[in-house]
This record gives sequence, structure tokens and C-alpha cells, in this order.
Amino acid sequence: MNYGQLKAWMRADPRSCPQCYVMAHAGGAKYSVEVEVKHHLEPLRDDDTGEVMQFDNVGQVGDRLKALGIEQGVLRLFDPYDEFATGDQPPCKEDMPIRF
Repeated sequence: MNYGQLKAWMRADPRSCPQCYVMAHAGGAKYSVEVEVKHHLEPLRDDDTGEVMQFDNVGQVGDRLKALGIEQGVLRLFDPYDEFATGDQPPCKEDMPIRF
């Protein structure tokens, strides 16, 4: 989803705020945002380049999303060893609600 699309969505109906996930990879230095659209996660992309938006810290993510009226989200931490989960274990267990 392009940033402009999210901006238009929030302008059209601020009460239907989508769930936004701030993705962090264990040991990684950058954060990205994924927006839940029809039960699927779509990465937030730059309008000009089409590249996935990368942030240096959660504060930058918050500043960008608060400008649209989004005040909360979910911080999701990915462990590089998640691919070795067995059985019915979800690959990621580290979700934490956050306010921007």
C-alpha cells in the first residue's frame, strides 16, 4: 500500500483506522510498517519510488503515522530462527501494542 493510499483512506473515514504493524527484525537496524487490508498485511511503500518505507526508530514511525491520525499500532518482532518453529506454533510470538 502506498503512503498516499493510506492518507486518502484516513481522510475518507478517520474512524475506520486500519491496524498497522511496526515490523522489527531481531538484530536489525531498520523498522518497516505493514497495514492490514482485508485480513492481509501490505507493506507501506513510498509514493515516489515504490520502495518499502524504512525507519531508523519507532519514533519516526510514530511521527509519520500520527500525521495521518493513527495513534496506535502493534510492534511485531521477528526472530531470525522463526523458520524453525515446529507444529502449530505461530512463527512470531512477539506482538506488543504500542501508542505513538
